[in-house]
Amino acid sequence: MKDNQAAVADRWHTAVLDTYPPQTAKLWKQNTNRFTNPVGNSTLAALTALVGDLVVWDDADRICTHLEDVIKIRAVQDFTPGKAVSFVFLLKKVIREVFAQDISRHGLASEVAALETRIDNLALMAFDIYVGCRERIYLMRIEEFKNRYHMVFRKAGITCTDPGDILGPLGPDGESA
Repeated sequence: MKDNQAAVADRWHTAVLDTYPPQTAKLWKQNTNRFTNPVGNSTLAALTALVGDLVVWDDADRICTHLEDVIKIRAVQDFTPGKAVSFVFLLKKVIREVFAQDISRHGLASEVAALETRIDNLALMAFDIYVGCRERIYLMRIEEFKNRYHMVFRKAGITCTDPGDILGPLGPDGESA
């Protein structure tokens, strides 16, 4: 696998881009400039690093960093959670395609199974990262909402520093008394 890392990363990148709408995928495949196509460029860089990490599999923090580079992009896009993380599983298909002859010729089924286990672990890590990214997005939205309406209320002369001012005293069950 070490000898074919670039080919695997390139094919994986193509497979990942194919998860986007056709026009977007076409544009990102044609343009490799990091300034005019930062998403495609950073995705390729992260996937290339992940292929190398997959071979060595010695630093979980580094692997998570590279996974996060891709997941952050997909977390803000219009993907379901499963679709956002599905790119990891595309790597299995790519590896089987790139190494099909070697697998059958040299009987590498156990090595492929071990590699696929790493890919499954990568997917679990990706899902954890995705959930964290989405959580941060929602917290940012809540903070933005609170800040926006705080300013509106302040301009209207309505201020509240204690939720009890609005709700009144709460009883022991958390309900208004």
